[in-house]
Amino acid sequence: MPLMEVIESVSNYPGQIIERVPEGGEGELKWGAQLTVRDYQWAVFYRDGQALEVFEGGRHILTTQNIPVLTKLVTSFGYGEDSPFRSDVLFIQRKLFTNIKWGTSDPIVFRDPDFQLMRLRSYGTCAIRVADPILFVNNLVGAQERFDIADISDYVRQIIASSLAKTIGALVTSILELPNLYSDISSAVMVETDALLSQLGLEVSQIIVNSINPPDSVQEIIDKRTSMSVIGDMAKYLQFQTANALLVAAENSSGAGEGVGLGAGLGLGLLMPQGINAALNSQVATPPVNESISVTERLAILKGLIEQGLIDQATFERKRDEILSEI
Repeated sequence: MPLMEVIESVSNYPGQIIERVPEGGEGELKWGAQLTVRDYQWAVFYRDGQALEVFEGGRHILTTQNIPVLTKLVTSFGYGEDSPFRSDVLFIQRKLFTNIKWGTSDPIVFRDPDFQLMRLRSYGTCAIRVADPILFVNNLVGAQERFDIADISDYVRQIIASSLAKTIGALVTSILELPNLYSDISSAVMVETDALLSQLGLEVSQIIVNSINPPDSVQEIIDKRTSMSVIGDMAKYLQFQTANALLVAAENSSGAGEGVGLGAGLGLGLLMPQGINAALNSQVATPPVNESISVTERLAILKGLIEQGLIDQATFERKRDEILSEI
């Protein structure tokens, strides 16, 4: 095997975490060879599968002065300081690997006080980096020539999903609270995930929970509840809708038969006569009448309602007098 004078890693592959030089394992490293380590790297010097020294960024000359532990090994095997020495160097990226996507492959079972048992799914992103190069290599890399972020991503996802399930069970009492708890959930999951990955020489810099979704059927119920909370008092809402229907019908009616046409066209009123009656008799104020509707049209509305039996004679006369008093 040829002697190696310069040892470096110039790989530009964005997802690569480690690269072994030489690729095939141990090579002949000559004493005095130059080891170039960039600022975003570590270089771990190996002999007989044992990590002997970790080099930071800069230019290093491989001698027994730089690697004191080798002094005894060199002399014991009878090598001179200029003789080749079988070993290898492992380059490790120090950078932060961002935008690692995670998600729950299996749904999280959650018991909600309102919706009972349901299955939640979640997804987001995280960012990790190597914190302890030797611990990382010994636990995850081993003798591999290359190791990419894809080789660890599945394991990270599993840890996050497990931590998320515990966190939701501890922090969440109802799924209606979820949107306000994303930040707290992310922080708690990050603490637990980092504690587990630190045992492998990794550090978690960020975990983002983008969404925690209940099943579609539950989302539909939530949407309906939200709509009802916006509507508020249903009786007032029906009165408001009825009044609007009357005004729209008056604007679209024409000719001598407009009263009959109005009565036939009020779908909401015909289906809900009590709602129309309440709209006319309730003490709750109804929306102001559109000034563009003429007195004749408003009287036609009243005529159509009494002909359909939706209001009584007393109500008809009272509302008629109110309209005529405005002339």
